[in-house]
Amino acid sequence: MTKILVIDDDRYIQQSVKELLESSRYTVELASTAEEGFLKLHEVTPSLLILDIHLPGEDGVSFCRRIRSKHKLPILMLTSKNEVFDKVLGLEVGADDYLTKPFDPRELLARVRALLRREDEYQSEDAAKEELFELDGLELDSDRWQVKLNGEQIELTATEFRLLEYMFKNMGRVLSRDQIFDQVWGYDESFNQNSLEVIVYRLRQKIEKPLGRRIIHTVRGYGYRLDRDSG
Repeated sequence: MTKILVIDDDRYIQQSVKELLESSRYTVELASTAEEGFLKLHEVTPSLLILDIHLPGEDGVSFCRRIRSKHKLPILMLTSKNEVFDKVLGLEVGADDYLTKPFDPRELLARVRALLRREDEYQSEDAAKEELFELDGLELDSDRWQVKLNGEQIELTATEFRLLEYMFKNMGRVLSRDQIFDQVWGYDESFNQNSLEVIVYRLRQKIEKPLGRRIIHTVRGYGYRLDRDSG
């Protein structure tokens, strides 16, 4: 059975999520602190991590940053209502998605299923041949989960990497916001335009600013295109 690790110090949330996921035939492991979660992560090798942003001791953001460099599993971060800064920061340090508490159980299950499909994609990527992409000094290696700019490695979050990879796979094509949201975020709900704009902005700061030219082009009112600067 698919294993999911839930790290949250709120016992009510722990048990509620555990019962919900187990009713959908998932195996659930629980932890209340980052350190306990770190041990469980290596003991049970889960397919998905559900991580609360506020934990005693090491917080969820720091823990997410620590494990992201070594583990490729999808991470769903839980935040409290209206914590916009925390949500953006969570994506920046490597979370794949976030969900605001209190949440609808159906929405949690939808996001879990979407992230588990992404975990399957990670596995198939590992088994597939190496994929390399290049554009004007920017190189993306899907197999090694690595991006280089003019030969120097640059650090991207998991979401930034997936967005750039999706654009590379469709280089020269205009991708609608809905297409990007479906392929990168991976679940069906009203589109969060602000989330996409934040990720595109960060990519531009990390790539276009040192590159000195535009390669991610905005198609006003529709979406984005990765291509050489035509200007």
